[in-house]
Amino acid sequence: MLKSFTRNYEDNSTDAGFQFTFYCDVCNDGYKSSFVESETYKRGKGLRNLSRGLGLLGNLAGGRLGNLGYSVERGGDILSERFEGQSPEWHKEHENAFTQAQNEAQQHFHRCHGCHQYVCDACFNEDEGLCTDCAPRQEVYVAKARASAMRRNVDEAGEEAIV
Repeated sequence: MLKSFTRNYEDNSTDAGFQFTFYCDVCNDGYKSSFVESETYKRGKGLRNLSRGLGLLGNLAGGRLGNLGYSVERGGDILSERFEGQSPEWHKEHENAFTQAQNEAQQHFHRCHGCHQYVCDACFNEDEGLCTDCAPRQEVYVAKARASAMRRNVDEAGEEAIV
């Protein structure tokens, strides 16, 4: 099982390659890692293309060459199937890609020393070294308080006008 620096992530990997999205614990904005193509998938794709090309060439030539082309194509398909799916090689690549993705993503996250959540740059108060849930930025907190007071004043004025 993969062990992440944060429990808030998604595995977007496919047979063709590996990609992960890591999310901020406060705002849930995500950072998507770079796509890493699977080498086992690429090898399997190369074998499938080679065998189909030889099969097509054999079919164009006809006769015994056509039969030979079909045999080569079928053999290539069987050989390439070994590389498809969740092979041990694929799992090893997956683990390595996950480690690489975490190293890439960690540059965009901070760990709050108060609540131990992993947060994005926008949700981290650099001055305090804490997330904005634990230590809101003063200017943002003051602006929100002013806006809230203004809404209350407008609501009160509206109620007095109705009466």
